[in-house]
Amino acid sequence: MSKKTKNIWDSYDFLELWQEKLFLGQEFLTWLWLSSEVDNRFSLNKGQFEVEVWFEKTLKLESGQGDSLHSVTCQLSNEPTTLEWAEAFISVINHNKVNSGRLKIKTPEREWSMTLSGHTLAPKSVKLTAGANFSSEGGDLSLTGQLLDRVASFAELNTVLEALFTLFIELRLSKAWEEDELPRLRSWVLKWAEQARGQ
Repeated sequence: MSKKTKNIWDSYDFLELWQEKLFLGQEFLTWLWLSSEVDNRFSLNKGQFEVEVWFEKTLKLESGQGDSLHSVTCQLSNEPTTLEWAEAFISVINHNKVNSGRLKIKTPEREWSMTLSGHTLAPKSVKLTAGANFSSEGGDLSLTGQLLDRVASFAELNTVLEALFTLFIELRLSKAWEEDELPRLRSWVLKWAEQARGQ
C-alpha cells in the first residue's frame, strides 16, 4: 500500500464506527414495526416483489446508554392487537426505539418467523413456517431435497432483509423522510394514543 493510500481502519477505530452507526439498526426496526402497524405495504426492489411483516410476542425498546439506559420489554400474544402494543407505543412517544423483536415476514411463496436485533440485524431462531413444497410425484422430497429447499429459503430471507434495509436507507437519506414518512408515522401514533386515552 502506498503512503498516499490509507486504509479506513488506519484513521478510524472500527468499534467507534460501529457504536456511531448502532442507531441505524434501531431506527430500521422502529420504522419497520410502525410501518407494519400503519399499512404493512413494503414494495421492494423497485416494485419487483412485495412482502408483509408482523411483529409478535416480544418487543424490546431502549433509549440512552450506560447508566442512563432505559428499556421496556413487551411480552404479548402470538398475534397482538394494536391495543396490546399500548406500552410499546407510549415508549415510542417517549423517544425510545426498538432494539429487538420477534417478527414474521411473508412473501407469496414463503413465510419466516425470526428474532432481529438492532445491534446486528442478523436473524436468529429462524423458522420457516409456510411455503415450502415437500411433495414430488406424490411423495415427499428426499432429505437432500429438503435440505436444499431450506438453504434456498435462508438465502431468500437474506435477500428480503437486505431489500427491506435498502428501502429504509434510501428513504432515510431522502427528503421524503422528514417531509412525508416521519409525519405519517408520528400522526398515526399520536392518533392511536388519543383513541387509547378515550377508551
